[in-house]
Amino acid sequence: MIACLWWLFAWGCGPDVGFPTCAVDDAIPTRDDVPTWQGEIRALTELRCNGCHGEGGVGPMPFETFEEAAPWAPVIAAVTADRTMPPWPPVDCCRPLQHPLALTADEIGAFAAWADGGAPEGDPADYVAPDLPARGLPHVDLTLAMPEAYTPDPRDGTTDDTRCFLVDWPEDDVRYVTGLGLTPGTPEQVHHALLLVAGPLAVPSLQLLDRASPGPGWSCPGGVVWGATGWIGGWSPGWEARQLPAGTGQKVAPGSKLVLTVHYSLTDPPGRPDLTTLDLMLADQVQSQLDALSVYDPAWLVGGMKIPADDPDVMVSFRTHPHKEKVLVGANLHMHERGSHGSVGIEHADGSRECLLQIDRWDHDWQGDYLFEQPVPLAKDDALWVECHWDNTAANQREIDGVAEAPHDLAWAEDEEMCVAFVSARDP
Repeated sequence: MIACLWWLFAWGCGPDVGFPTCAVDDAIPTRDDVPTWQGEIRALTELRCNGCHGEGGVGPMPFETFEEAAPWAPVIAAVTADRTMPPWPPVDCCRPLQHPLALTADEIGAFAAWADGGAPEGDPADYVAPDLPARGLPHVDLTLAMPEAYTPDPRDGTTDDTRCFLVDWPEDDVRYVTGLGLTPGTPEQVHHALLLVAGPLAVPSLQLLDRASPGPGWSCPGGVVWGATGWIGGWSPGWEARQLPAGTGQKVAPGSKLVLTVHYSLTDPPGRPDLTTLDLMLADQVQSQLDALSVYDPAWLVGGMKIPADDPDVMVSFRTHPHKEKVLVGANLHMHERGSHGSVGIEHADGSRECLLQIDRWDHDWQGDYLFEQPVPLAKDDALWVECHWDNTAANQREIDGVAEAPHDLAWAEDEEMCVAFVSARDP
C-alpha cells in the first residue's frame, strides 16, 4: 500500500480487507425419479444454457437437440454441480442483482439425476416450452460500426491487443442512450469491449491519437481513455443486449463521438479482421442521466501495483470519495487471468461497509456489468472502494497455444494485470 500513500489526502488508500467469502450450500437434492429430456431437461437447457450453447452462441458445443446434448450429460452434471456453469461469478450474500444466471439447487439436481439415469429422451408429447425472458432490445433506433475492420496485432511475445476506435455520432440533437447491443465481428478473439462517450471538447485530442497511429484506432492498454465524458456499457462473452435502468440514459451531445474499446485476446493466433457493430436504443429525454464512477489508484498505472511471481495471494485496495450524493444502480469489477477474488463496496462515514459486488471465484472469461435489483443511495461523505486479489502461482497462469506461462512479476498492463471498478450512478 506504500505506492498509494502520496494520494492519501486527495483520494485515500484501503480498506485493507473486504468482505468474507460466502458459504455456499453444495447440497444437491437427491431424486428418486429420472427426468427425461423431453419432460424436463430440454426446457431447462433452453432457459438456462442455450443463450451460449445455441446457434451463434459462444458455447463450444450446442445443446439444442437431444442428439446434441445427451452425449454431454455427465459433463453438464459435473459443471453445474460445481457451479462453473452457467457462469455467474457474483456471490448471493452481497446484494441481489438483476438477471441472475445461477442455477437453483433443484435445477442442478435435475441435471444430475438425468445424467445418472442414462440421459433418457422420453416422449416428445411431454415437452412444455419454458417462459423465456425477453432477449435483446425492444427496438433499435441506431446501428453503428467501427470505422473499418481491424486485425489484432499484439506486440511480439504477447497475446493481447487493446484498441480504441472513434465512432461517428450522427445525431444533430441531444439524445440519450438507453440500451446497448454489441456484436463482435470475431467473437472468438474479442475478450471484452466497452463503449464510452467523448464530448465535443474531448474529441480533438482523441482524433490526434487516432491520426498518429497507423491503421484504424490506437493502442489503449486497459481500455483507459483519458478525457472520456460518459460510460454506456460493455460486452463480455455470453452477455445479451440490455437496457439501462428504467428512466436513465447516457447523454450524447451533437459533435460528440463514441469510443469503442476492444480487448482482443489471441491465444490462438493469427488475428482475423474484426468489425464490431453497435445497436443503440435512444430517447429524447430521461428522468436522470447516468454517471460512471471509476475506482482505482492512479499510482497503479505507473508502477504502483506490483504482483510478485509465485505469490498465492497478492492484494491491493483503494478508496475514493466522489463527494457527491448519488444513487448507485450497478457495478463492474475488472481483473485479468491471475485474479482470484475481489469486491466493490461503500465505506460509510461512520466506518461501516456495504457490499455492492463480490466475486469469490474470479473467472477472467466471465465478467460484466451487473445491475442492482434495488438502487443503493450514496451519501456525500461516503467512499467507494475496490479490492482485488491475485494468485500468481504456476497453478493459475493463462495458457498460450496450450502451454501455461511460467509465473513472472506483474504490473498494470494490458497483457499483465489490472484492478478497477466502475460504478454506475444517477442523481437522486
